[in-house]
Order: sequence, then C-alpha cells, then structure tokens
Amino acid sequence: MSDLEDQVLSSLRRIIRATHLHSRKLEKQTGLTTPQLVIIQTINELYDPTVSAIAHAASLSLATVTTILNRLEKMV
Repeated sequence: MSDLEDQVLSSLRRIIRATHLHSRKLEKQTGLTTPQLVIIQTINELYDPTVSAIAHAASLSLATVTTILNRLEKMV
C-alpha cells in the first residue's frame, strides 16, 4: 500500500471515529439518534412534506424514513 493510501485510510478512520463520538454525544444530549435528528431537521426545512419527500431530502430510503417516523411517533 502506498503512503497516500495509508494517509487516506488513516484520515477516514479518524473521520469515522469523530462522527461516531459526535453521534453518541448528540444522543446523550437529546435522547434521539442522529438519523432521528436528521429526519426532524428535514421535516422542519420542508413545507408539509410527504414521507417520500423526506426520504429524498435526507438521502435515506423510504423504508428507513418510515421506520424512523414510526419510532418517533411512539415517543410522543
């Protein structure tokens, strides 16, 4: 493996680790997972969105968004 490839992999590992730590911190602070927060933020940004529009805007599958929305609804 070249030095550049090693650097890229190392950088990716650091990014993934930082993302994981930040997600855990957000979950502790809010009681919500990062995907749940993304969905809530997306809904807030769209006017009267459909589930399909939320999925598209959040770059998630329709099934994933449906599952997250169902979980959020149970929390209310």
